[in-house]
Amino acid sequence: MTDNSHIYSQIFQHHIKSRRVQKKEQYAHHVDMVMSVSGAAGIGKTTFCKEFITYLNDNEVSAVHVPLDGFMLDREIRKKRNISGNDPRSSDIPVLVEKMKSLIYEGREIDLPVYNHMTGKHDDPVPVRPCSVILLDGIMSLHYEIRERFPNLKVFLFSDDLVIRGFRLKVDMEERGYSVFEALAHSDEEFDSYNRWIYHQITFADLAISVGKHRNLSII
Repeated sequence: MTDNSHIYSQIFQHHIKSRRVQKKEQYAHHVDMVMSVSGAAGIGKTTFCKEFITYLNDNEVSAVHVPLDGFMLDREIRKKRNISGNDPRSSDIPVLVEKMKSLIYEGREIDLPVYNHMTGKHDDPVPVRPCSVILLDGIMSLHYEIRERFPNLKVFLFSDDLVIRGFRLKVDMEERGYSVFEALAHSDEEFDSYNRWIYHQITFADLAISVGKHRNLSII
């Protein structure tokens, strides 16, 4: 596993400990920072969030991981509507917004929906409580209805085209149960969809983080 602790240290020192990130007045009293983490499918958003939370906990900062994939519609519904998972119409944005208002603004525990990428359906929801740092993980975390309301630190993970395609194929086969032929069949379509719906989010990011083919990170 690549050691990216220097990246987490840099974010912690420059954006949290130094208090450069200003808390939004709408936040609940015990919420100090909300970080949105977006980027291509399979690029490592969830790994980034989990490792950063471990780093924060080691530095006595309470943090919680909030995967937003749970608000995605079931795969069969998306297929019938012929919409990509990158398309904002593939997620229930109004419900997502209301849940985040409860968690972040009102400081209340929520039942977070859980999307199972292997089955394409939803598992039982899990309870999530607000913490000092809340990490919103997913391509919808920088969708305009989310980024304008909730985060005070916006992160976008990116890489070159070949690496993004390779990561996506790997995830589709290992985590989503696709055969290599199924993964290849919609590779171009998914990459075009990423470029249409997601890549422009980098322009709204406070931090753009490059991901190498060995998953090494560097802040640009």
